[in-house]
Amino acid sequence: MAAGGNEVASRVPAVSRAVAVLDDVAENGPASLGGLARRLGLPKSSLLGICQALVARRLLAQDSGGRYVLGLGLAELAAAEITHPPRLGTLGVTVPDSENPFYAVEVDGLRQAAEELGARVTAVDAGGDAGRQVEQLREFVRAGADAVVLDAVHSTEVAGAVAEAEAAGVPVIAVNVGVEGASVTVTTDNVQAGLSVGRHLATLLDGGGEVGIVDGLQVTAVSDRIVGFSAALRDYPGIRVAARQRGDHSPRSGERVARRMLAAHPGLSGIFALNDPMAEGVLTAMTDLGVSVPLVSVDGSATAVAAIAAGGPWRATAAQEPARLGRLAVRYAARLRSGGARPRGGVRRMPTRLITRSVVADYEPWG
Repeated sequence: MAAGGNEVASRVPAVSRAVAVLDDVAENGPASLGGLARRLGLPKSSLLGICQALVARRLLAQDSGGRYVLGLGLAELAAAEITHPPRLGTLGVTVPDSENPFYAVEVDGLRQAAEELGARVTAVDAGGDAGRQVEQLREFVRAGADAVVLDAVHSTEVAGAVAEAEAAGVPVIAVNVGVEGASVTVTTDNVQAGLSVGRHLATLLDGGGEVGIVDGLQVTAVSDRIVGFSAALRDYPGIRVAARQRGDHSPRSGERVARRMLAAHPGLSGIFALNDPMAEGVLTAMTDLGVSVPLVSVDGSATAVAAIAAGGPWRATAAQEPARLGRLAVRYAARLRSGGARPRGGVRRMPTRLITRSVVADYEPWG
């Protein structure tokens, strides 16, 4: 095989020719010295010495007909690789907004877990821009990252870049929100979160009234919370969702949405904000407007806990554990790097805890 011979001859001879022999036997099965010489384009005299050296190292053996076959030494090397799998060395991380306390705590937990494994982390902020996050994912692949942890700005707009990374052999671990094509998703049980705050709000309203939803970004975590909240309200036919407007997960957007919502629906009995930062903005708007209706949210941040403990309209939050989400994402990245198994269904969901006035003193918040 002339092409193979030219390729072998262009490399450092000793090692590359030995590898070429092993590759040929692995691909074509038992081979005579003459067959190897023809396919590799090497003289028999040189090839004989290579084969004898490989036999001495048990990387090759000879069958009863004198043909060369792969030796037991290769199996032993493979077993050693399984016993000592490749370590996670470099990890790329991209989050929507590092100024948001949730993402900051998530990245801190992630860094701590990576440090314990001796892995190097490069963490970047997408600035709420899905297009920028797509480019960040591609850059991690170009830089040779062993794995990527992705807290997505948008669950579908980044899916193409996730598929590219996976095709290049770089596993993507989606954290906090799901993304199609990711190797593993580590997330809060957001349906449960929405269900718990929905039931609590319905109880506070004695099963009747109109509520507003301060919606969030187009990611699975948000849509799952809406699913859970809506399911809770089905048990309370006297409650109607009168308004639903989208914010960008910041306090400023929560305040802006709440002002519009309360102006258009002055008779609202309660509000569900999809996360604590937007709830913080809702609380500011209610205070300025002299409105006091029950407010519930999801996150479990220190800001929420302080407001709930103070006895104002913010009545409950479903607590997540962002640091634990980050740590778990790193562990799954390391597991995939070493050939380990994914969780069942590819998803690991973490339960939430409902924090209300009655239990707030026993809860240690994050952030």
